[in-house]
Amino acid sequence: MKYLNKTVFSFAVAGMSLLSGKVSAQFLGGHRLKSGEDGPKGQFMMYGSLDYSKVTTPTNSSSTVSSAPLGVGYFINNNDLIGVNYAYTQNSVNHSVVYKQNEAGIWYSPSLMLGKYFVLIGQVDAHYVWGQQQATTADAMQNFNGFRLRAYPLIGILLGGGWALKFKFAELSMLQTKTKEEGWTKSYVAGLSGSTFGVGISKNFDFRKKSAKDDN
Repeated sequence: MKYLNKTVFSFAVAGMSLLSGKVSAQFLGGHRLKSGEDGPKGQFMMYGSLDYSKVTTPTNSSSTVSSAPLGVGYFINNNDLIGVNYAYTQNSVNHSVVYKQNEAGIWYSPSLMLGKYFVLIGQVDAHYVWGQQQATTADAMQNFNGFRLRAYPLIGILLGGGWALKFKFAELSMLQTKTKEEGWTKSYVAGLSGSTFGVGISKNFDFRKKSAKDDN
């Protein structure tokens, strides 16, 4: 297990370094915007998505509500963002909540322009996790907490006016939580699958005051 932890961490660092290093300027024909070029440096970005699903059978019904995640970031230059985000998940069975999880933390996101309207994006999240789950030995809910480390790529489509669609197509993550009764539980996600695919939307905001020269 220690070897797997080191492998996950090393792979995440290597992947993000590939996107943020100088070699990334040649990756897939992409390029990083120079500091003198027109870009989003100094702007804020808000992003996220809300999801709901429900499965009904003749004897049972289950539903899931989630946000994946909702975040605010700041462009430290034309290519890199840092920010904070929050995610929530709730699972119900026969209209009774059996699991709910909150996670909040910081994130870093480098990017490469692929032409005029497409962007290749990487993101790394480091989250504190807390919530409640149904105990295995009783109907009562028990508290848990822990942490999540996650890295994933996205393809962005620039729509104009600061709007963009983001398509997540893979994930590498580690989630560790613990309860008083059961101790630590560990889970890992790595690769491409339906569970690692997601779609979100983002909007850039520029709160800086425009100069008279900009208004003309």
